[in-house]
This record gives sequence, C-alpha cells and structure tokens, in this order.
Amino acid sequence: MTSTWDYVVIGSGFGGSVSAMRLAEKGYSVLVLEKGKRYRDKDFTKSNWVFWKYLWKPLIRSFGILQVSLLDGMLILHGSGVGGGSLGYANVLMEPDDALFDAPGWRRFADWKTVLRPHYATAKRMLGVARTPRLFAADETLRLVAKERGTESAFQATEVGVLFGEESAEGQQIPDPYFAGEGPDRSTCIHCGACMVGCRHNAKNTLPKNYLYFAEKYGVKILAERELTDIRPLPVGEDDGAGYELHHRSSTSVLGRSTQRLRARNVVLSAGVMGTLKLLFHCRDVSASLPNISPRLGDQVRTNQEALQGATSRTAKQDFSQGVAIASTYQADERTIIQAVRYPAGSSLMRYLAAPLSTGGHLLKRLAHAALYWLLRPIDFLRAYILPGWASRTTILLVMQRAESRMRIRLGRSPWALFRRGLVSQQQEHGAIPATLDEGQQITRSFADKINGIPAGSLSEGLFGMPATAHIMGGCPMGEDVDQGVIDQHFQLHNYPGIYVVDGSIMPANPGINPSLTITALAEYAMSHIQRKV
Repeated sequence: MTSTWDYVVIGSGFGGSVSAMRLAEKGYSVLVLEKGKRYRDKDFTKSNWVFWKYLWKPLIRSFGILQVSLLDGMLILHGSGVGGGSLGYANVLMEPDDALFDAPGWRRFADWKTVLRPHYATAKRMLGVARTPRLFAADETLRLVAKERGTESAFQATEVGVLFGEESAEGQQIPDPYFAGEGPDRSTCIHCGACMVGCRHNAKNTLPKNYLYFAEKYGVKILAERELTDIRPLPVGEDDGAGYELHHRSSTSVLGRSTQRLRARNVVLSAGVMGTLKLLFHCRDVSASLPNISPRLGDQVRTNQEALQGATSRTAKQDFSQGVAIASTYQADERTIIQAVRYPAGSSLMRYLAAPLSTGGHLLKRLAHAALYWLLRPIDFLRAYILPGWASRTTILLVMQRAESRMRIRLGRSPWALFRRGLVSQQQEHGAIPATLDEGQQITRSFADKINGIPAGSLSEGLFGMPATAHIMGGCPMGEDVDQGVIDQHFQLHNYPGIYVVDGSIMPANPGINPSLTITALAEYAMSHIQRKV
C-alpha cells in the first residue's frame, strides 16, 4: 500500500486536468492515473505514418495519442496520453447555443446557461481561446460553397486554443502570454496543419501547457501508463479516512502487469466515455465491487451526429494542409455545421479510413458500389490510396448536426471483438444515430467540384453503414436518485459518496458543436462545489 490520497483522478483530459488543478489549489493531495504515455513536444511524430507514435494499440506495441475503438454499431476516435484528447484534437473551443442548456436531461436542476456562464469564461481564459486570424485554401473553398448557397454570412473563422502572433512573427518564442509569466514559455503558430498529429512547435494550448502545468506546480502527482481496473469501497471509519481502494496496473508493459493498490478518500472518474463506462460496468457487473450503480448506466449515449467526409484534389495546384486543424466553420442550415479539417503534409495515414460516399442499402450493395466506383476510376483510386501527397491534396469535412439521436452502451460480446466481453452499443428504435447525412453529402460534392476533387466518406459509413464519431458523449445521465440517473447535479455517483464523474460522460445533450469547451466548463463547475481543505 502507498500513502492515502485525498483525491485520485482517473484520466488527464479536459475533465481530469481541471479537477486535478482545482483540487490541488484547494489544498488536497491529488494523484492522477493516466493510461496513455507522457508526450513532450519533441516526442510527437512528424508524420502519422509513424503509427506507433500516433495510434494507441498496445497489442502491437503502438502507444500514440489517438485511440480507435469499434463498437458493433459505431467507429469511435478518442484520445490517449497525459493531456487526453487535447494532444490530438482540432483545438476548436466554441460555445454551444441555448438548446443545450434547455435539454430535458438536466434543465430541472438549474438554469444552466446562467450557472455555467462564469465557468465558460474561466475555461476560455485557461485554454487561451482566440479566433483564427488566417484562412487558407480549404477554408476559402468552404467559403465559396457557402457563397454559392447564398449563406456566406454563416461562414466564420473558428475560435481555437492556439497561440497566434503577427504573420511576420510566426514561430517566435515568447515568455508566457497567458498567466502573468507564471506559465511556460510559448511559441506562436506556424499554421503547419499538424495539430491533430501533435504540435511539435509549442503553439497549441494543450492541457500540459495550462491546467496540468499548474496542477503539477501545485504538487499533483501524475502516473502515466497506469490503468485503473477496480474500485473497492473500504469499511466506514478507516483510520486514514480512506473510502476506496483502487486497483491499477501497467497499460504498456508486456511483463510486470501485476495489480497494485492504493487508497483514496475520493475518486474522480475522467477517463472519457469509453474508459469511464468500461470501468463502471466492470465494477457493477463483473467484480461487483460497486453493485449499486444506477441501472441507467450506459443510457443516453450520443454524438454530435456527425459524418466524416471530404475530397481529394486531382491536382497539386493548392496545398490544403496549411492552417490550423480546423480554421473555419459553416452553419449550412439551422441544424448542420460543416468544418474544414486538415492534416499536415506527409501525414496521409488516415486515407485508409476513407471510402466512396455511401449510397445506402445493405452491405453487399455498398461493397458493390465501392468496387465499381474504383474500377471505373483507377487513377482516382491511386490518388486516394497509393500516390504520395494525399494530405496536401485533401480536405476532410466534419459534418455535425444538432439532433438528439442516441444509443445505449452495455456490457456484452461483440463479433467485432471476436466475441470477447466488452462494451457493445444498442441503437434505440427512435432516434438512432444515422450513418449517412444527406446535407453533408451535398456540400461535400459541391466542395469536390470546386477543387476538381474526388468526394469521399468514411470507411465505416461507406462500406458498413456504421456512423463514425470523434465526439462520443453521455452514458452517465443526471437524475434525482439512482432510478433516474447515474449522477446527481454535482456529478457525484448515486450510492457512492466521494466518487465523481467529470468528463464527456456527463454531457446531457448534443451541443451541436465540438464539446471540449463545454466539458471544461462543466469540470470547473463541479470543482467549484468542493470546499477548500480545512
């Protein structure tokens, strides 16, 4: 046994990093367990072809920052590493509209728009939110699409967590510009497009540059490459005040994976939807260490109802890799948002997740369509999958819709996991998450026409009729008691005082926009209700 911690935080993404810093600030001893590796700027790969530094797949000794999970009904992209999703996300930090705050899942508890207003302001200040100052080829093409549709006013530059300087001073190192000199020195953005592969240039405001930086400065201990496997309640009245015993093991070593234990007075679960739900299901249904977790666990899982589409230019006249990962956003209609996404030149690994735009229908029909499409266009096939320069010639269009489609996640056995027990999804009869978004396909084809491009969708959508998402949310709904929800209005687990859930699992609705800023604000709110240590 090690010493007893006041709080043990599981995960170091937007929820975990906020929790760790704010708890340490209030005088608590805090330990963070992070399944992924710690990355310094120089450790990020220069190209995602170096997949073992980009993708997280320990089975093949690959320990990167992006994890790809396949449920039987959805392809999910999520982060890994000290800093969680911030290491490889597209930096977008925009506030949702009022529909989120009026969502049925939580509106009876508070006036959330008013309650969260100061926490959004704090999150923006900590994450260094700024409007993108420069637009490039992909953005200007998206603007042309908007203009052609008569809605150019609905096109705008994004608000992102990146340090920008004057165009003449890009790549310049400067003293900490955010925290009155108390933070790390930084460098201004060079618009290289490498945000989602990992910023090697010290310009992206990842969590190790702000929340985690101060957390460690205040005494937080971060243990990377550790995976929590179980939470066991301790008898009331322990001499050290511990409430829970936590079992954890190495997430990266082949040998030495024996379970270790530590004690905590309180626990904050911030492992993201996939990590948090997996752990809670294990504790309730496998080890039975927390058997009284709500039966609502895994309900109301949702996404931004998104589709990953795009186009690859047949020529190299324009370089579509320049700019921050997402520099522009277009409100195509009252419920559809389109964002132009880029990878840096030379990072073309993600081309293998692309397929011809879906025509719908059963599996054999989709396979036949894809085979015929490429058979009749062999040169386009080479451009899409073989020839160099894909990242420089390609724009991914992230299509998101403000809609309340959702699914359930449960423990089960899936053919995708060779019938091993794990998380499986169950689409709900009403409001199932669609695999194809017609509005996005129309805009994708228009975008492709303007760049003499090859339109494409995601492999999961085009061949398997399966939606893909980079924004998985929900699964721990809020409720007044255990029959109505997994957590209360302060995000504490019903029946288990001292265990909190603070990550995307608590999102009560689809925000209609990238959720990172909202998760950060929710974490600030949760920590504001924990009293300073006496």
